[in-house]
Amino acid sequence: MADSSSRRRVTRGDAQAVLEAFPNAGRIIRSRQIVQTNTPADPELKATIRPFSFPGSPFDGRHYCVEDWHVIVVALITGGDRSFSHQDAVADLSQFTLAFTLDGTELPTSRGPVKRFLDPSSFEEGWEEAYFFQQGALRSPSELAVGSHSVSYTEVGPLGQFEDGITFFIDSPGEDGCL
Repeated sequence: MADSSSRRRVTRGDAQAVLEAFPNAGRIIRSRQIVQTNTPADPELKATIRPFSFPGSPFDGRHYCVEDWHVIVVALITGGDRSFSHQDAVADLSQFTLAFTLDGTELPTSRGPVKRFLDPSSFEEGWEEAYFFQQGALRSPSELAVGSHSVSYTEVGPLGQFEDGITFFIDSPGEDGCL
């Protein structure tokens, strides 16, 4: 087994930055290929756990390190043409509720404020203005034991209910997620 002692640990501040800054600062860092470990972009995905199981999801089945902080998070984004305002976004996004479970138990989360999304044209919808919020929870190294875990979320909104979830793994020092 390789020695993981030289690997930079993901701190609480690193995970908090992903929770608070990813959709804007993180996407800019990622799109410009400014690769810095544990920036809000989390390019190596050492902190970010998003319960999305779509084909090719980088999160389903992923390995993380027991010594790191993590953030379980989902972002909701809405938008429209140039006339779409922050007030419109707040009204739209307030119709949604998100509930998370971790290993079959309800996971308390916090919802961030509705913020302007700086790259609305990246969506197929052809948006000119977009806004988002992120909702999630920080997990300290002591809160995720070594082994397999499941995380899911349920989104309830005007069009009904949507559920998704993944399995992820917390590895011991010297194993995959800690290298």
